[in-house]
Amino acid sequence: MNKELSIKDLENLTGIKAHTIRIWEKRYNILDPKRTDTNIRYYDTQDLVKLLNITSILDSGMRISKVSTLTKDEINQQILEIKSENIDGAKKIIINELIGATLQCDAISFESTFISYRSQYGFEATIEDILYPLLIRIGLMWTVSKLNPSQEHFTSQLIKQKLFSAINELPLVASKRKFLLYLPEKEDHEIGLLYAYYLIKKSGYQTIYLGPSVPLVDVIECAKNSEATEILCAFTIPHSEDRIAKYLDKIVSKLSFTNVLLHNVNLQNKRDAYAGKVVFLNSLEDLRNLL
Repeated sequence: MNKELSIKDLENLTGIKAHTIRIWEKRYNILDPKRTDTNIRYYDTQDLVKLLNITSILDSGMRISKVSTLTKDEINQQILEIKSENIDGAKKIIINELIGATLQCDAISFESTFISYRSQYGFEATIEDILYPLLIRIGLMWTVSKLNPSQEHFTSQLIKQKLFSAINELPLVASKRKFLLYLPEKEDHEIGLLYAYYLIKKSGYQTIYLGPSVPLVDVIECAKNSEATEILCAFTIPHSEDRIAKYLDKIVSKLSFTNVLLHNVNLQNKRDAYAGKVVFLNSLEDLRNLL
């Protein structure tokens, strides 16, 4: 991660307005920004982690005037108490801890946090309440160019390992409904698709997983050979309606015997044209209702 964070970066990553951060610095000495050789103020990873912890304590009801008097050990103690008493507050803190583990590529910390939450609330709650929001936050850090690609890969690969492990623990089944899952060409972010794989297999259906960036011609051949009854395809990056429509036209024309399930597309003006041919999934609940 770029160690030189601007105050605007802190605002984007913590949700605290830059104006408020400046006030806290002057009035309470919450942070002590560094300066570059050209005298430009900046913050580092430790400042970010401290501010994330402070936001969690503030959310619990403590005033900033009180938080500002706490030592580092006292702040850590407050964090532990919130985690044990407030489930919503605990989720936010756990996500912050995983962000810290991501920034430091600390696999031990990441693993222990994951295992602890999973043992209490289960695998699906961990994915949906913790890891998915974490990925959103990491995506934000990526957009402000404050995340090194290695750090993003560190977390995404750990999450994929968890998903593959959970999938492999489920029994193999043969079923009349056969789901074929894949991402189209140049689509590489497969974590959401892997979770769909887990949910479908857990529901007792045979599942064929092709993974990311699969050419449509190969999908069609596999669907025919396997006699898949349903295809689940997801788009993870924006595309125009015309491009999506052309893609769907090819699938529908080649695989008339297969139900097409499509997630995360902007096709508001053309959805009626695919009534009875394509099922548009907008959420996990939509997928669960089909299973």
